[in-house]
Amino acid sequence: MDFFRLGLFLLMMKGVAAQVQLEPQNAAVLRGSQARFNCSTSLPPSVMTWMVNGRLVLTIMGTGVLNSMERFSARNLTTPGNFKWEFIISTVQRDDAGEVTCQVLGGDPRMAKLSVQERGSVEIIGGNRTEVQGVQMEFQCQAVGWFPEPNMSWSINGLSVGNCNSSSIAQGNLFNSNCSLKHTAVINSSIQCFATVPALSTPESSTVFLTVGSIVKATVRDQTILIAVTVAISAAALLYLLIIGIILCRKKSKRKKSNYQEEVRRTQSQNRMPENMRGRDNRGYITDGRGGETPV
Repeated sequence: MDFFRLGLFLLMMKGVAAQVQLEPQNAAVLRGSQARFNCSTSLPPSVMTWMVNGRLVLTIMGTGVLNSMERFSARNLTTPGNFKWEFIISTVQRDDAGEVTCQVLGGDPRMAKLSVQERGSVEIIGGNRTEVQGVQMEFQCQAVGWFPEPNMSWSINGLSVGNCNSSSIAQGNLFNSNCSLKHTAVINSSIQCFATVPALSTPESSTVFLTVGSIVKATVRDQTILIAVTVAISAAALLYLLIIGIILCRKKSKRKKSNYQEEVRRTQSQNRMPENMRGRDNRGYITDGRGGETPV
């Protein structure tokens, strides 16, 4: 017997009107999680059916589940005076999004909306930063892989600074969003960016730390760096000049030594000459015929 057809046939039969209530009216869940709906009646339901986007997925008769499709189940939550069944969709898929309908024999159908959403990642670009007081800064936050477009916001030291006007780009059936924050560096701060969708009970967040240094400290630091660089350059120049001086002194010393050695060799050479040869190069001398030389 086709139990689904039997359920539909019984639903078309007239019976005593029953008050039917379906909760929640709107449900937002993350893909891959569970979606749960409760359908309660004022009278014991002889037949209850559940449909997802017009497709019959589960039938209940009396106190038990007659038939169901994969990923769809039900649990009896009936208490005295309150006839209730919980309908469960396991491992929710994107194509489950839409209308969920509960219908009880003798009552009107009740419909609820199911939204299937995606949680992506969030990151403040650039990481931790260091600035001096008074500098105007801009932080960029990026949320990747969300559905629908995420709601983004900022906080500084735990205090909300409100939502931001984010820009989004569709990548297939997901969204990538960007959001910026302008902030003046005053004190050391913790900067947080949040991204969320209705299905999330707690937003995804990214945190960076801002370290702020005073202008005086920065000036002293800059002066210290300048002095250190100046001293280093001066020391290098002095060393260069010293090396050049040493080289020039050595060259001058070598020249003096060379001249001195040449003079010594010349003197020694003259001392070794025979006496009868001395002065012959001087044409101002003549011999007197007696073996001597008489100056002119």
